[in-house]
Amino acid sequence: MKNITAYCLLGTLLLAAGCKKDQDAQGPYGTCAPQSQTVKTVADVVGTVRFDAAVQQYLIYRAVPGTYDSVDLGVVCGALPAALQVAGTQVLFSGTYRAYSNPPRMGPVGQDYYYLELTKVVAR
Repeated sequence: MKNITAYCLLGTLLLAAGCKKDQDAQGPYGTCAPQSQTVKTVADVVGTVRFDAAVQQYLIYRAVPGTYDSVDLGVVCGALPAALQVAGTQVLFSGTYRAYSNPPRMGPVGQDYYYLELTKVVAR
């Protein structure tokens, strides 16, 4: 009986700790804005980690192939692994880009903000 109570308490604490404002932490790296439209899915692409002061979160910066001035700014859902939370780190990642609500209006044209739900991310 004590074990069941301990497991229930532990499970409740884990669920409470995993909740963040405007995020529903699920999956390996997190899910956010599940109501937002899926824009595109990528697999094994190269990007660069940056901390964006406008949104106060880490994002993965990726040049759009076939263009010279367009970039995807994927605001990482959930937590980026601590070892990758270093600006300038190149990563190989897979995931889903979702429409970003209220993107910052600063920066050059061609920068598009998205929520990025990672399914894989490793240092390159």
